[in-house]
Amino acid sequence: MPAANEEQYEAWKSLKPTSAFAVRELRSAFEDDGSSPDDLIDAYLFAKRHLAQSMQALLLSQLPSECLEFAELRARIEAEMRNRYADRVPERFLKVPYGSNVHELLFMILLRALGAPVDSDRLRVVTGDKTHSERRARELRELGFNLTTSEVDGSQFYTLVDLEIDYTKVPELVAKVINKSTLAQAQKNSLIARLTD
Repeated sequence: MPAANEEQYEAWKSLKPTSAFAVRELRSAFEDDGSSPDDLIDAYLFAKRHLAQSMQALLLSQLPSECLEFAELRARIEAEMRNRYADRVPERFLKVPYGSNVHELLFMILLRALGAPVDSDRLRVVTGDKTHSERRARELRELGFNLTTSEVDGSQFYTLVDLEIDYTKVPELVAKVINKSTLAQAQKNSLIARLTD
């Protein structure tokens, strides 16, 4: 299997045997009529933990170590922030939020499926099945990315429609950066008021 990230691919290969063992143990617990509810739950939790780690490594092995498109789009947003507000608010508030590694990885998964829906469960694989991946995906939409959501049979899907940016989100982004600062509330309000002058 070709890998974009050899380090993650090696991690997956090393995790694979334990995951296979965990699956066998879970199956064995299900097939054993003498298994107690605690036995089943313990086997499930053991399998879940190890599968989350190995599937995370497998997924990451298929992604490049960095995403130039993500960096470029964020640079365009920052340029727009500076263009609009450099003369109104201090430069430190003209930084694009949501640039974590998780944001970038989620973006890469969505980019690989550009125009097609991606199951939120697949997005959770990036974070080892931690549920905050959906929140990080919604934050990508706050950046102005054309990201839509849909629901099919109770499952949530995210679609990166295209690589256009909705620049009407820029004032909200700057306000968010200001609000997260340690300034007094009156100073925050004064700066935010300048965004609409």
